[in-house]
Amino acid sequence: MKYLYEAILTPWSGGWEAEFPDLGIHTQGESLRDAVFMAQDLLALWISQALREGRELPEPCMEHRAPDGGRVVAVVIDCDASLPDVPTMTVQEAADVLDVSTARIHALIRSGVIGARKIGSARLVSAADVMAYFNSPRTAGRPKKAATA
Repeated sequence: MKYLYEAILTPWSGGWEAEFPDLGIHTQGESLRDAVFMAQDLLALWISQALREGRELPEPCMEHRAPDGGRVVAVVIDCDASLPDVPTMTVQEAADVLDVSTARIHALIRSGVIGARKIGSARLVSAADVMAYFNSPRTAGRPKKAATA
């Protein structure tokens, strides 16, 4: 089942803190993208544990405000009471991780570099593809044209 909660990301001297105010849980990361991935992992683990224990999940509020310099991101996970599965992120989250525009993410989806699926009105991209693209070496500028004889 899919779950969606907002995380408030706040910068601090050692990186970023991610808080889920609806759940009262926190995590942190050395960078914004690291904090987003940590938040996704934390949410999956917390919900999976709550489901195993039979606890009722609080209704998510989607109107949180970011503090100065902070951000609010929606974190989507797909998990159940067994091992959590956290394969996706939103287009905006992928853009934040890769430090590109959402239009660039859509171009990467169209070209097949990053896999995506549509859930309702949201397009969710493969977290593994985003991380593979993030970790792949790229050179600046346009690709060189192949020499023709």
